[in-house]
Amino acid sequence: MLLGTLLAAVFAFETFGIAHTSATNAGLIISLTIVFTPILDSAISDRRLPGRFFQAAVIAIGGVVLLASGGVFQAPNLGDLLVLAAAIIRAVHVTSMSKLTGNAPMNSFHLTTVQLSTCAMLFSAVSLFYGDSIPHFLARLDPGRTMLFLYLVVACTVFAFLIQTWAVRRTSPSRVSLLLGTEPVWAAIVGITVAHDPVALAGYLGIALILAGTAWGRSIEQRHRLAPAAGIDPRPVPAGRS
Repeated sequence: MLLGTLLAAVFAFETFGIAHTSATNAGLIISLTIVFTPILDSAISDRRLPGRFFQAAVIAIGGVVLLASGGVFQAPNLGDLLVLAAAIIRAVHVTSMSKLTGNAPMNSFHLTTVQLSTCAMLFSAVSLFYGDSIPHFLARLDPGRTMLFLYLVVACTVFAFLIQTWAVRRTSPSRVSLLLGTEPVWAAIVGITVAHDPVALAGYLGIALILAGTAWGRSIEQRHRLAPAAGIDPRPVPAGRS
């Protein structure tokens, strides 16, 4: 239920944030989770990541900036800041899920069900005091919006977070965050092919940097994580010692 409360906060900040910014910006800013998650992961554990990992993350974030701005700096608006808060909370959620359930004999489907049920209860309670009631909202859905609504519920929420929960418990939160960091690339691909969003040369350079940074960071993190199991100390050797 604690994880479900964090997940509800992610949903709330993302939903209110995207109402005040573009879908492309939201998809780009939320990818900053790839920086926040390793920082939190290393802060609460004794496993300190190599400096090269953060260099890879900086490369990926530089790609996000290029892809979001097209090479022209723009000040963030309210929606951008809300999505940024969602990225921070998502990093807390991913790290907490790994620490709280990583070694527990817990079914991923059951864990996802409890989290989403907690979200449903919280949002149902809030809907009594804010905005339209849920029955009134559902009554206004036409067939087209109903299909989009079911897509958001089943594919983008239930399936996505079920897979994320399953993956986080079988690998490290840093690796999961790096894979989630490719989200702006998929957002750009869908935007270009479906919505026909224009992408400048700087945007294509940003996509290349995101892919390079996430691939490099994932490789560094994997080697660092597997080194203790192989009997290798991943920490640098101080000067004067062999």
